[in-house]
Amino acid sequence: MNGRLKEVYVKSSDPFERGCQHGSQVKEEIEKVCQGYRKSFERKGYTWEEAKQMAMEYVPYLEEHMPELMEEAKGIAEGAGVELAVVMVLNTRYELLKFKKGVDNFEHNECTCFTVLREATQNHSVIGGQNWDNSPFIGENLYVLHIDEENGTKIVGLSEPAQLIRNGMNSYGLSLNCSTLLSTKDIRGVAVPTNFMRRRILQAKGMEEVKKLMVEFKPCVSINYVVASSENQALVFETTPVENFERYPSRGILTQGNDLAAAPDIDRFLPADRDHARHFRGQRLEYLLQKKQGEITEDYIKECLKDHHGHPASICNHAGDQSLQTIASMLFCVDEGYAWIAWGNPCETSYEQYEL
Repeated sequence: MNGRLKEVYVKSSDPFERGCQHGSQVKEEIEKVCQGYRKSFERKGYTWEEAKQMAMEYVPYLEEHMPELMEEAKGIAEGAGVELAVVMVLNTRYELLKFKKGVDNFEHNECTCFTVLREATQNHSVIGGQNWDNSPFIGENLYVLHIDEENGTKIVGLSEPAQLIRNGMNSYGLSLNCSTLLSTKDIRGVAVPTNFMRRRILQAKGMEEVKKLMVEFKPCVSINYVVASSENQALVFETTPVENFERYPSRGILTQGNDLAAAPDIDRFLPADRDHARHFRGQRLEYLLQKKQGEITEDYIKECLKDHHGHPASICNHAGDQSLQTIASMLFCVDEGYAWIAWGNPCETSYEQYEL
């Protein structure tokens, strides 16, 4: 994984047509990533048919609560020439893989996120981003997704095959990045899955709209949403089935790993995480960024995202013994309207610029 990522362009005011355009461009990637996810579900004790059945349980709920995005998902299936159930598995894999029927008890610590505001940066700009950690087979099939909804909403971000989006920035000056949370309150159920919520957040026109979405969001499993805005605002939303917690910047800097900082008493990673350093990558990134508070540059952030403290499970993650590594590293420069993305471990690859 190195070099410039494939770019997929979608442009339409009609959600089904957007989906058709998207799916038609990633047929091969869908086929390849499904081979990896079949194995992921098998490790959790599920057959591929069971995974598809569970994923389709979300459809009636989404047709009621997010009909536009559900139409887009149907379009992806049509454009790619695959069952809707396949697209739904790929868009609900986060939720479905949080529960096991087999013997796999291991849960990945995935991703380290950040935002820096104007008071923290040398050129007084707002930047959000993350290192995205996951299985190499996912990284091999990533692409940059450009979306123009022809209503003023433009989005650029990273996507797994057939997903509505994974992370990114929009034309209203918002960036979104996410990292895994596991709480003891997580339940198997049907709610808005994270891929649909991520895309909905990136349709928002400002932080107040995002806050309203988070107030109304009732997930079945926990996850972090790290949002930055050109309004010079940043928030971490630690969402759980019992409460959605908010965390705010310190001196214009906000970071998040995989610890449920607002409610550690329900954190399911503790005390299971056998490597202490792995659990606190968010705190490590906070330390590195605070050292340069007021002088942070894009290049300095890139260097921080290459950090190997606690190797192999460091900010730049190389924990390949658990089929986990940094598969992409990114900075979303919301004031300037471009993203820097390194495909794979940033210590081994270069950052490429992608325009909104």
